[in-house]
Amino acid sequence: MNKSTILTVSAGVLILAACKGKVEEKTMVTSVDTAKVAVVATTLKGIPWTDIATYSADLRGSEDAVLVTTAVGVVNSVSEVGRGVQAGQQLCDIEADRYKVQYEAAKSAVDANKAAQVSAKGELDRTKANVEAGSLGKAALDGVAAQYAGLVAQGKGAESQMLAAKKQWDDSRCLAPFTGIVATRLINRWQSVAPGTPTLRLVRNDRLEASFTVPESEARELKAGMPVEFFQLDEPEKLYKGNVSSVDLAADARNRTIGAKLVIANPGGVLRPGVVGRARLLRKKYDAAVVVSSSALLRQESGVKAAVVRDGAAHLVEVELGSSQGDSVLVRSGLKIGDRLIVQGAFRVSEGTQVKE
Repeated sequence: MNKSTILTVSAGVLILAACKGKVEEKTMVTSVDTAKVAVVATTLKGIPWTDIATYSADLRGSEDAVLVTTAVGVVNSVSEVGRGVQAGQQLCDIEADRYKVQYEAAKSAVDANKAAQVSAKGELDRTKANVEAGSLGKAALDGVAAQYAGLVAQGKGAESQMLAAKKQWDDSRCLAPFTGIVATRLINRWQSVAPGTPTLRLVRNDRLEASFTVPESEARELKAGMPVEFFQLDEPEKLYKGNVSSVDLAADARNRTIGAKLVIANPGGVLRPGVVGRARLLRKKYDAAVVVSSSALLRQESGVKAAVVRDGAAHLVEVELGSSQGDSVLVRSGLKIGDRLIVQGAFRVSEGTQVKE
């Protein structure tokens, strides 16, 4: 290597004997290179890169409900797990015949009230006509009007009782609110249940939904409609296609993340609600991206930085990272093509340190 060396002469005069008058000099050699830190740097080049992000995701049915009964009584029958059902189909029997009788009695009361209202309304109309004709006094009209108003009020109460009885009758039969599959049975035959008891969990299994969260810094390209792939941890090679269905507008103030949901088809019901897997999103494709080894980055309390060489000195720059593949990581900002990145020895330098490559 061609290096310039500055010779520094340091003279020390040693008087050996006053009578001899003889002076000896010692010479010490130093090099300015010893003041520089040796590093290995490389020139950054743009490479094709597919920015893929992977997040943990919990599967659930796109429609997922735990049925809760308002009925009280003994379970005569209950549907088995795995049974496919249609909306409105009966899934259990909690003394349903008794609640049916109560509903029919309440409905009869409503029908009787409606008939009484029709009769009273006719009487009211006739009385009005007679009062206007002068054949009856106004006092007669007031009495008929009060009777009709009382029937209307009774009718409203009867309808409320009928609706409550209908609700209990429906709940005693565990009617399916949508077409799906029985995922979990929460009651057993001959069991006594009370109001508020969960009975069955019903899910729509042909179309599943998964929730996942994305760091705020990575959410810029996340939009509803984006294609997404889901895979289970024990079968990473088997991918299920879907789309992002929604992205929250507000970030979680506690951990600065954005919540999102995805929807995927589940032909044949292969996937099970409740399974934890991974959602993989293609965020962006780059023709010439800045990609570096993670070992070249400096992770400090103030953030992630990289060391570059400019005019023989090291300079620390703050970088924003993207997705990673193995040891390689995408740099979104902070570095550019053509920079001389220190890939070995970066931990030995600080801002302005003189370096030699």
